[in-house]
Amino acid sequence: MGGERRLTAGLLAGALLLAPLSARPHEPEAGSRPAAPTPSLSANPSLAVIRPAPDFTLLDPQGRPVRLSELRGRVVLLAFVYTSCPSACPLITQRMAVLQRRLAAARLLPARVSLVSVTVDPERDGPAALARYAKAFGAHPEGWRFLRESAEHLRPVLASYDEWTRRLPSGEIDHPARLHLIDRAGRIREIYSLALFDEGQAFRDIQALLRESR
Repeated sequence: MGGERRLTAGLLAGALLLAPLSARPHEPEAGSRPAAPTPSLSANPSLAVIRPAPDFTLLDPQGRPVRLSELRGRVVLLAFVYTSCPSACPLITQRMAVLQRRLAAARLLPARVSLVSVTVDPERDGPAALARYAKAFGAHPEGWRFLRESAEHLRPVLASYDEWTRRLPSGEIDHPARLHLIDRAGRIREIYSLALFDEGQAFRDIQALLRESR
């Protein structure tokens, strides 16, 4: 119990300390919103269809298969992270935790919206590590899935989302700090870079997609 409290405190403290920092070594990618110092929130966002979201089947910490296409009918926010990341990943996950609370208060999660986090480090992120990480951020057991697979099975999933990885001498993994917003028909409608991922705007974007007829 004491170890879990220390993990939670360490992750949240790290996220708060990192809030004003850039996404280095995780670099923003082409296709995400252009950088701006202070993004303004749009109440009526324009979210064009980018492309179909590649389907995949991965495992949750209990070993149960979760298929992305089974979440059709819900808006999905998909992120790629890893649990020992000291920089961008805890900041992304903390912002998703804030968004989760807002979605739950609006009675949108888990019935109409799902959050999904996929590890890019399957060698170190075993089921127990992923379960601890999810618990540390207060993940809803049905509304926010944390998924993994073997490196062999995960590789094509990462490639389909242009999620390259590069292991650094320090042991960190460099990878794009991006989140994909997927509509109820399974199409990518926004790709957020870390620098411009604002949970308030994401909430508005999700509401806009929910207002659309399928």
